[in-house]
Amino acid sequence: MRSHFDTAAGIAAQQHGRVTRAQLLAAGVDAPRIRRWLADGRLRGVHRGVYAVGHVAHSLRADYIAAVLACRPPDAGLSGWAAGHLLRIHVPRRPPRPEVTVATTAGRRRPGIVVHRVHELHRLDLWTVDAIRVTSAARTLLDLAPRLSPANLARACHEAWVHHDTTPEQVAACMGRNPHAPAAAKLRLALGGDVTLSRLEDAFLALLRRHGLPLPRTNIDHAGDKVDCHWPQIALSVELLSFRFHGTRHAFEADVARRRRSNHLAFTWGDIFERGPQTVAELAAMAGWPRPRRA
Repeated sequence: MRSHFDTAAGIAAQQHGRVTRAQLLAAGVDAPRIRRWLADGRLRGVHRGVYAVGHVAHSLRADYIAAVLACRPPDAGLSGWAAGHLLRIHVPRRPPRPEVTVATTAGRRRPGIVVHRVHELHRLDLWTVDAIRVTSAARTLLDLAPRLSPANLARACHEAWVHHDTTPEQVAACMGRNPHAPAAAKLRLALGGDVTLSRLEDAFLALLRRHGLPLPRTNIDHAGDKVDCHWPQIALSVELLSFRFHGTRHAFEADVARRRRSNHLAFTWGDIFERGPQTVAELAAMAGWPRPRRA
């Protein structure tokens, strides 16, 4: 016969080692037993009404789910910097502390948790990721918009698209559900702008400028594919690739050269930083542009 503690541990196993008082009571664990478990160390208090079961190792996800459980989902979700980190939309150097948005304008303070209270948190703006209730990618972008620079916000929009297929239309729908959110105009501009994601991309654009060649759209969705650089006027796309997964640089450069011979345009670090003039001449010839000017 399964013991009460096995039941508690089973619930916690699905929640990164955390369980709430309400869940224990619903599972038949009475208040005196909860007090005994707290006294003998089988439970450890994390937040008011939220416990760690046994000696579970610390983890960021455990901290995040405990914070959400303390704010009583389903009308609460991890949000802000913490949601950006969990969803890989904005990843700062240090993992951010728990931040939770709650659909209520009342309630007590929660030590160790940044709590944002709103009148409504729409069900379409809440996801469950790795068992953690979290604001959707679109809602997270809306929450981060006042805090990020325009360039970093554009990059966050791109990451939401890459990791979660979040489209401008989905973000616009989220803004429609939350019409009073600050920095909505800033977010609209970020959605419509291009962004560079690496030193290689920045250097490629600088090379084009120096030689007077047309600049592409960058990191956009084209015909269902995510492309690094695209010139819509001539339907030309270019990938900018590293040689990390090719074993040797020689093998990588040879592979990229084969791609170009088959009209699949791709350039490498060496093409841009070491053979810049030859690269722009090759690109201009492929695109049918006039000969590049000398830098």
